[in-house]
Amino acid sequence: MAKKPVSASSNKTQTKSSASSAPKGNESNWPKLGLIVLAITAACYLPTLGHDFVNWDDSKNITENPNLQLVGKGIPWSITLPNIFDLEKGAVIGNYNPLPILTFAVEKSLNSGEFSPTLTHAVNLLLHLLTVFFVMKLLSGMGIGRWGVLAGGLLFGIHPMRVESVAWASERKDVLFAMFFFWALVYYVKWLKQAETGESRKRTYWIMLVLALLSCLSKVQAVALPLSMLALDFWFRRPMNFKLIWEKAPFWLLSIAIGLINIYTLRLQGSTDDSALNFNFLDRLCIGAYSYCTYLYKLVVPYPMSPLYPYPTQLPWTVYAAPVGIALVVAGLVWAWLKGNRTVVFGLLFFTFNVMFVLQIFAAGQGFMADRFTYAAYFGLFVIAAYYLDIFSKRENSEKKIYATLGVITLVFGSWTVWQSAIWKDGTTLWTHVMQLQEGDKERSVLPYWNRGKYLLTKGDLEGALRDYTQAIEMDPSNPELTKDRGKTYFNMASSSQYKNQQRALLEKAIQDYTAAMAKPKITPKSKSDALSSRGAAYGFAGMYEQCISDLTESLEMDPTNKTAYANRAVAYLNTNQYEKALKDYEEYVKLDPNNPQMWYECGMMQRTLKHYLHAVKSLENALTLNPKFGLAFLERARTKAGMGNYTEARQDYQKAQQLGVKLEPADLKAMREGGN
Repeated sequence: MAKKPVSASSNKTQTKSSASSAPKGNESNWPKLGLIVLAITAACYLPTLGHDFVNWDDSKNITENPNLQLVGKGIPWSITLPNIFDLEKGAVIGNYNPLPILTFAVEKSLNSGEFSPTLTHAVNLLLHLLTVFFVMKLLSGMGIGRWGVLAGGLLFGIHPMRVESVAWASERKDVLFAMFFFWALVYYVKWLKQAETGESRKRTYWIMLVLALLSCLSKVQAVALPLSMLALDFWFRRPMNFKLIWEKAPFWLLSIAIGLINIYTLRLQGSTDDSALNFNFLDRLCIGAYSYCTYLYKLVVPYPMSPLYPYPTQLPWTVYAAPVGIALVVAGLVWAWLKGNRTVVFGLLFFTFNVMFVLQIFAAGQGFMADRFTYAAYFGLFVIAAYYLDIFSKRENSEKKIYATLGVITLVFGSWTVWQSAIWKDGTTLWTHVMQLQEGDKERSVLPYWNRGKYLLTKGDLEGALRDYTQAIEMDPSNPELTKDRGKTYFNMASSSQYKNQQRALLEKAIQDYTAAMAKPKITPKSKSDALSSRGAAYGFAGMYEQCISDLTESLEMDPTNKTAYANRAVAYLNTNQYEKALKDYEEYVKLDPNNPQMWYECGMMQRTLKHYLHAVKSLENALTLNPKFGLAFLERARTKAGMGNYTEARQDYQKAQQLGVKLEPADLKAMREGGN
């Protein structure tokens, strides 16, 4: 039988009062107190159930994710699942985290094919509660008594730095990866305490490995799991030798594989390129040190908290001074090691292992730090607090002081969490908050104005969007994307029924902005192609089809993958009776996006018009395979089959179209009667 590991004590003089000697009654009672922790946590986050999605990755991860568009609307899972797990099709903004995307797909399927912010936020909260549960179970398994378990669970549940991970729909990957992550560590502690031989220990190991895989498929931060296991080895006083490394071989291999996959997908997206910032490697090291120190002080004073910490053009002196803070942490770690204070050493090691891969020493995003990066990492620091509160609970007459301490934590951090969660209500509250934090800064970022403008545009507040875009352009007049997006706002205003009397003037302003954007030196070929496509659409809306087709053709010469340009030019060709050219553009579109049922329908309709009946049937069958509830596709296939003289099958398609709510034309009703003869 293997000797069961014992938990750490803070130093030699405290061994008798260590967590391992906590009364069994205390440890057995923690689940009852744990329910209180879960209830408090749930109460703090309950308002998030009324929140909307925000335009900070939620569109790319959820509402506009091409792999989710047709989920729940008839597309088979045999198409959806391979796309979600595909390295290139499944990666979102360069991040390969297919499991969270799969959960969004399941939600949409259960909600009749519609996205539900309430359901998404409810699942996020449920996953956070499960994570808190496994955190408390892990604390108990580490030998910490019930009051320490309660304190550690409460801190993990309601510390304000949790908010970004729970209240932000896109951060499903945080709460999902952490749930599997801490669940795996719970099993690791169980594995350590089991006999070295036996089927039960092997089964536990395999369960750990499966949980590790699920965690890694949720977020790349899970690669720190084997390092976290080593930290637990230290906690349980296992001899530090190569055996500890070797026994975790599958976990190391899994972490390396997931790490390499994410480097590959990030490079495909271009997220690892920070050449525009001109930071050298020494700058990057200082940025990492600054982020590390900031996360430490925010453990105690979590202010300010922002969804965005943009890179400054010039780094302040505090960033270059941050290595001094790192030196102090290292000195403290060495001091704790020499003093035998294993609790502090464990806490700092666990924190460091779980935060070091996201310190932005190598660029991967628009900000140099993020509150969410502490979600799993803070567990190590919470262990220190839990351990010492548990030690304090052994003293006589300590109960009232413990109640008071936990009450203050609940009141201060709980109310702070409720307040911080409110900024994630929607895109307006989110970006307004960032703007308020930027007030007085010499280097204000244009992103809050830009993103709030985008959100207001999607919500139909065109004048509000126009104001924000104009403000952003004043702040950064050299940015072609801002000018281009304001042009799209003018175009939306021109096509809106609210501004009928100003339509021509608004179209002219849209065209002016698109033209101005293309003249800016910073514009990329892909962005210029988009601007040409947008200007072409504006010309088309104005009935200027010659200019429209010219712009769209130039757009496609610059970027042959511009699907929107193909779709817009096809419409322009239709309006000028150039049906063969329109068909060719539709066919080019479906080559680029074969999973778009609408474009297969358009393609089939055009093929029927040109009497390419067999091709039309095939295109419409593709549309119906992707969306079996596509009533117009049934109607178009019925017309195609009627054109071929196959009235019996045409009648079946007509009936199916009617069942799906499509109104038939007189010619369709006549064809149905012929099919009935």
